[in-house]
Amino acid sequence: MRRPASFFVALLVTIGSPQLLAEQSGSEPRRIQGIGYVEPANEIRRVAFKHPGILGEYKVELGQRVKAGDTLAAQKNAEEQIAVTVAEAQLTAAKADLAKVMAGINPYEIEAKKSAQKVSALDAEYARRKLERIDRLQNSKFASEDERDLAETSAKLKQADSLRLISETRYLTNYVRDVDKQAAMAQVAVAEARLKAAQQSLAETLLIAPIDGTVLENILRVGESTFSTSSPEPVLLLGDLNKLRVRAEVDENYALMLRAGQKATLFGRGLGDKEIPARVSLVKQIMGKKTVFAKTATERKDIDVIQVFIDPESPLQAPVGLEVNVKIELN
Repeated sequence: MRRPASFFVALLVTIGSPQLLAEQSGSEPRRIQGIGYVEPANEIRRVAFKHPGILGEYKVELGQRVKAGDTLAAQKNAEEQIAVTVAEAQLTAAKADLAKVMAGINPYEIEAKKSAQKVSALDAEYARRKLERIDRLQNSKFASEDERDLAETSAKLKQADSLRLISETRYLTNYVRDVDKQAAMAQVAVAEARLKAAQQSLAETLLIAPIDGTVLENILRVGESTFSTSSPEPVLLLGDLNKLRVRAEVDENYALMLRAGQKATLFGRGLGDKEIPARVSLVKQIMGKKTVFAKTATERKDIDVIQVFIDPESPLQAPVGLEVNVKIELN
């Protein structure tokens, strides 16, 4: 059965006990005893999507170990997938257009046209000189008017053909203009940017593990919104279970007596008959309001507390959130 996020978080908090009791030795307290709860020593994360959406599916199962970067869940993302497909097609089309433009550069065809232009120019020059020679012969009455007309026509045709080849060579040389190449390359760049943006949008519909850890709780159900009142809703709880510790809240009356390194013992409650040697690893240097309650008739709820972290001397095999008794030696 699904549990809401607030329930599980509340579970982690409420099972801790701030009501530590001092065992008296004369007038000085020597040991204090209370209740704590098991938690990952390194990290525990409530993982959420960055953007609003509908939870489509979980990619992992409860209790599954994952690595940082693994996909944990996905929002419904059919539109984002289509956007990626369209962007990929646009990029393919843009690259094809660029290839078409660049294919217009044919150095062999240009070279052949230049050679034909040179031949045509020589032919035209020959026709022009022949016309001049016929003009001189006609002045000496050695050439007829028909011969001169024929030579003149031939010279004009050769000249026209030479000019045609010059124009064709110029056309081939400038067929692919820089502006055309730049425009085609810009279209490719725009298509690549669109594809990258579409891929990014699709990636943001995936929930990625930020750390190595174990899936502790699936908080949302498939089909539920991943946002509530403009705020992201935690989707699942992920914790690093390689090392566990116990967190307890200590009454403000004992705050100055606590030190890192003090011996402690974990026992009772969820541990049954076991007694596990432990040691205070950290005493937080800031007081806070009481957040966990023993729910006894004599318990005070208006006092400040200080949090204490206790590391067992051997690896602790216990579920996160397990309630245990804590005994700390003050000497």
